[in-house]
Amino acid sequence: MLGADDPIAQAQALVTAGKAGEAVALLAARLAQARGGPLMRLTLGRAQLAAGDPVAALETLREAVSLAPGLAEAALALGEALFAQGYLPSAIAEFSRAVKLAPDSARALVALGRAWLELGEAARALELLNPLAETDADIALACEAAKAMLAMDRAPSAYVRHLFDQFSHDYDVRMMGELGYRAPAILRELCDLVGAASSPPCDIVDLGCGTGLCGARFKDVAGRLDGIDLSPRMIEVARGRGIYDTLIVGDLETALPAARDSYDLALAADTLVYLGDLRHAFAATAVCLRPCGFFLFTVEKKDGEGFELGPKRRYRHSESYLCAEGSRAGFEVMGVVECSPRDEAKQPVPGLAIALMRP
Repeated sequence: MLGADDPIAQAQALVTAGKAGEAVALLAARLAQARGGPLMRLTLGRAQLAAGDPVAALETLREAVSLAPGLAEAALALGEALFAQGYLPSAIAEFSRAVKLAPDSARALVALGRAWLELGEAARALELLNPLAETDADIALACEAAKAMLAMDRAPSAYVRHLFDQFSHDYDVRMMGELGYRAPAILRELCDLVGAASSPPCDIVDLGCGTGLCGARFKDVAGRLDGIDLSPRMIEVARGRGIYDTLIVGDLETALPAARDSYDLALAADTLVYLGDLRHAFAATAVCLRPCGFFLFTVEKKDGEGFELGPKRRYRHSESYLCAEGSRAGFEVMGVVECSPRDEAKQPVPGLAIALMRP
C-alpha cells in the first residue's frame, strides 16, 4: 500500500487508474499548503493534462520548469502541454530542450518527431522517428505518414498554416521591407494590361489572401471582395483592414468549389508557390469564376518543363506547365509576363505573372 507521505506516487497511481481528477485534487491541496516543489508540480501538470485541462497544466508546468530548468522531464511535460494547446513552435522548443538535456530519452525524441510531423516538417520528423520505428507500431505508422508527406506534390497544409501563423504579427513589414514584395502591384498592372476589371465593380476572391496586401490593391474595383487563407492568424490581421466582405480559413482547393459562378476575378499573389501540381487549384478556380472571369496569379519561374520544389520549400513552375494546366482546366491564356514577385537574400526571385480567362 502506498504511504500517505508519498503524494506523488499516490497521484501517479490515481492517473494510471483513470482517476486523474482525484490526483489533481490531491496534489493541488498539497501545493496550497506550500508542501511540494518542481516534481510535485510536474506530476500535477501531467495529471491536469490527463484530466483534460491543458490550460491549467500549462501554467503548472511553466512553474515546474522555472523551478527546475535543467530537468528534462519538466521540459518534456511542458512541451506536451503546449502541443495539446496547439502551440507547435513553442512545443518544439521545449521538446528540443528535453532532448538536449536527455539525449537518450526515447520519449523526448518521439515527442519532438511527432511535433515536427504535425508541423509538416516530414524530413526532420523521419530523422528522429525512423531509428525507433521497430520498437513501436505507432512510431512506425508515424514514419509512414512522414514518408507519404515527403512524396506529396504540395506543401502540407499544417506546414503552411503554422508558417504564416508565426509571421502574421510582422508579415507586412517583413514582406514589404526585407523581401521587397511586389506580387500585388504586379497583379494590378497585369489586371490593367488584360482588362480583367474593365467593368467594375467586380466580385473578387483573393486566394491565399494573407494579411490583405493584395486585396488592398484591388479594393477600388471590387463590388465584393472575399478572402481565403489557411492561417487563422493571417485572417485576423486581414479582418482588421476592414476591406473584405467575407474571410474564410480554408484551403483554396477545397473551399472554392462551393462558390460556383460566384466571381469575376480570382487573385493568387505568391500563393501557388506552396502547391506543386496545380490541377486541383486550377479546376477549383475555374468553377468559381463566371464566364469571361479572370484568374491572375504570380509564381516562381522554372526553366524547361513541369515544376520543382526549390531549396526554400517553395515550388517553381514552368511557363509551359502553367499554360498546359490552364488549358486543361478550361482557361484561355490571356497574358504571360516575366517578373520578380519578391527578393530572396537581397536578390530578385525570377517569376511569372499569368492571366487566364474562363471563356
